[in-house]
Amino acid sequence: MKEEMKKWQTQSSKDKVCFYLIMRGIAFCYTKESGIVFEASASFVNRMSDALVMAYGCSLRPIINEVK
Repeated sequence: MKEEMKKWQTQSSKDKVCFYLIMRGIAFCYTKESGIVFEASASFVNRMSDALVMAYGCSLRPIINEVK
C-alpha cells in the first residue's frame, strides 16, 4: 500500500533540511515568505525529523507543517 503524498513547509534549519532533501532526490522550492516547500509522505517527514536531530546536528527538531 502506497502512502499519500502531502505538501510540507518549513522555515526551520533550512540548510540541513535542504541538504537532506537534495541527498534523497526530493524536489523542493524556496521563497523567503514560504520557506522550503516539498512533497513527501508523512512517514518520510517523521524519519527526516528524527535523522536531522540524531545524525545531522540539529539541536532542536525542525518544525515542519503540512500545507493545507
